[in-house]
Amino acid sequence: MAEGFFTNTKTQLFVFNVVLGLAGCILFVVGIWLLYDPEIAKVASAELKLTWFNHACYAMVVAGAITLLLAFVGCYGANNESKLILILFAVLLFVLFVVNMATFIVGVMYRNKANEYTYDSFKDALSRGYIEDQYYEFKEDVKKIENKFSCCGLRDMNQHGMPCLQDSCLCDPNIGEDCKTYQTFGSSCEIYSEPCLYKVSSFLRQKMIAVIALPLIVALIQFCGVCFVWRTQRNTGENVA
Repeated sequence: MAEGFFTNTKTQLFVFNVVLGLAGCILFVVGIWLLYDPEIAKVASAELKLTWFNHACYAMVVAGAITLLLAFVGCYGANNESKLILILFAVLLFVLFVVNMATFIVGVMYRNKANEYTYDSFKDALSRGYIEDQYYEFKEDVKKIENKFSCCGLRDMNQHGMPCLQDSCLCDPNIGEDCKTYQTFGSSCEIYSEPCLYKVSSFLRQKMIAVIALPLIVALIQFCGVCFVWRTQRNTGENVA
């Protein structure tokens, strides 16, 4: 009877570690995607000080890689019926549970304060002067987000010295774009009615959903694993006795 118990437990541990490995792989791949996806990279620019978005993504990549490695350790411990390795597995699993919960909390914090963080980033990136007066890479990054989100300026459209001379700011009300009339030196032009602040922060909030959901799901799987290993070790002692 004890032999049947050990065989069943070994199978359950192996299945759990396969699930854990898949979860770690997904966490790792999504973290890499969030870091290097061209659409996101175009927005989360170092020139615009928006790299705070990457912090939680790095945590996802590290947690995913360690989770995947830990799944192999768990499979090895289950296959060899090593009590020491399984206890070490459970301890490391709990540590990773804490890491993923921390990633989840950071993701929630960033998402809830996306407007504030984006505003502060844009303020640090351009504390004074006009966008046109900045270096080439900065101006190009601003143009990219203006073209992507149909907006003008970072925190304020007046951060352009001459918005009417910026192709990325000009809009066409005849095709249904949200425009406003900008008066300058006796002439006027139609530019986008909003600065990029709100659209960029909304975009990053949307992308933060993956940073929030995946670490939480993996953390729950890891917590279940800790409980399962603990129960297994206790039942193993009872069956041996």
